[in-house]
Amino acid sequence: MGLEFEGFKRFLGKHVVDGYGRPLGRIVGLITDVNQNVTDVEIEFGNGEFVRCPSKQLMIEAGTLIYLYPWELESMEIAKALDLAIKRIQALDDLFRMGEIPGETYEEFKKIHEASFRELRERRDRLINRLKGRIDKLNSQIRELQMFRTSLKMQRATGEIEEDSFKEAISIVEDGLNKAFTEKEELENTINRLSKLDFKTPSLRKEIKTVLPKPPKVEVKPESRIPEPSAEEESKKEDSGDKGKESSPIDVKVED
Repeated sequence: MGLEFEGFKRFLGKHVVDGYGRPLGRIVGLITDVNQNVTDVEIEFGNGEFVRCPSKQLMIEAGTLIYLYPWELESMEIAKALDLAIKRIQALDDLFRMGEIPGETYEEFKKIHEASFRELRERRDRLINRLKGRIDKLNSQIRELQMFRTSLKMQRATGEIEEDSFKEAISIVEDGLNKAFTEKEELENTINRLSKLDFKTPSLRKEIKTVLPKPPKVEVKPESRIPEPSAEEESKKEDSGDKGKESSPIDVKVED
């Protein structure tokens, strides 16, 4: 971010806040280049610690100087680079499939871009792990603030603290809770956005489709049915059957 000295010098000695409205410290020094652009800023963080940071970590919004944490800048840079790397690999793949580039050139470019993508993905994963660690700290802070909020309400209910003291203390606790929840939500959204920026490298070889000959059509004729015999034929069969059943008479001998 380019910050001109003339527009930035009015913040000398003024407070700087983070993106969640939490005061961090004061601007105590500026370094400029030959074009009078601010390149580095010295910040006193209120605890006696002085930190030098690049001017790109600061932005002016509605007359307020806002400090961007390193992870915010890194997440934006990685997201932009990953998105471009994915688009380039996809474009390379499409060009090869359409026969726009020879295989040897394609393989060479593929190795370069896939190596770059793997490096970016590793940076992304390391950043996500750091962001998850920050979320764990915020969860602990939220639990602690919720405990003290409950304690304050109990002490007011029992008359141990006065109403004015309660209001002043509870407003600080509530403000801290709101900012912690806001930062946690932003971290979770950032992790979600970064996690979606992925690309499963397909097999980038040309697809060869083998066309198999169609099997010949076999025409199945309906089975011929045996005609049923007529009534006259059935009658003849019965007559011939009855004749066959006639047997010779049986001689019965009666013994005296």
